[in-house]
Amino acid sequence: MKLNGFFKKKDLMQEAQDYKNSGKYDRALESYANILNIEPKNLKAWYDKASIHLTLEQYLPALDAYKTILELDPGNIKAWHEMGFILVNLGRLEEALVAYDKVLGADPGNMKLLNEKAIILKELKKDSEVLKIYDLLLVKDPNNVKMWFERGLMLSGLGKDADALLSYEKVLGIDPGHAGALARKGLIIGTKRQYAESFDLLEKSIKSEPSNWNAWYGKGKVWGLKGNDFISIDRKYDAMKAFETSLGAYGKALELKPDDPVLWFEKGVILNNLGKANEALEAFDKSIEINPDSANAWYEKGLITKELGSDADAQDCFRKVMELDPSHTLARHKLKH
Repeated sequence: MKLNGFFKKKDLMQEAQDYKNSGKYDRALESYANILNIEPKNLKAWYDKASIHLTLEQYLPALDAYKTILELDPGNIKAWHEMGFILVNLGRLEEALVAYDKVLGADPGNMKLLNEKAIILKELKKDSEVLKIYDLLLVKDPNNVKMWFERGLMLSGLGKDADALLSYEKVLGIDPGHAGALARKGLIIGTKRQYAESFDLLEKSIKSEPSNWNAWYGKGKVWGLKGNDFISIDRKYDAMKAFETSLGAYGKALELKPDDPVLWFEKGVILNNLGKANEALEAFDKSIEINPDSANAWYEKGLITKELGSDADAQDCFRKVMELDPSHTLARHKLKH
């Protein structure tokens, strides 16, 4: 009898595998269910069942199957990896990271999985952790232009411009014509008042890729800074010329990215510097329409509204600033006067 039972189980497994191999997945799943009713700890049956659900993109039953596999075999690295993939597809990213870390604990040099983990961390906006992974990957792949550039963008976003600059220089060392890196480097050194080199890099970026809105933004920003410097040394004519150049650049950037609140804000600042208060107010209103939570835009709108003679509306703007940013001392001061 025991021998007959052995052959029966073997026949059931063979039948299930035949259905699976021929693409008859419904019949295969029925067969595996029958096997697991008889032998609930049959690891092979659970794994085949999980793989069918995964093939059919039936992620919830696949996840349940992988959980059972890992209860039976906690060190099954392949199961951890595949469960991580399923969790990503279900949008359960934090749980996916746990699964991927199990795999990386056994295989820390798995480049493909490190890349996958970096993508998840980017989605979760955990840039500091992404940067750690990039540093590991770039040791293995030091000429990866895309990764060096993304590293620079993240460092800029974290306010680490000096480190970001090193990344952009790495990009340009590999690809001297990289429009994105030219623009980003140009902006960073422009904020350090290295105007000649900054303008040269920004113009190269624009010439290489005229549709790069960030290059136009950088040009607008740096010419605006140069205009402010001219004002500080009482060179008003040169300042107005610089502001006009800045305004033209922001106009080009907005043609390419019309829904960017920062571009509208910066355009408003330059229009105000040029004495075009009504146009500046329109620009700040547009910035606020896109991003109503910008304390800076509300503050600048308040200043212009007051300048145009509407004190009550200006006070409303300053109150809005305090609502958004209670630490905004300039707005608090304006409310007292």
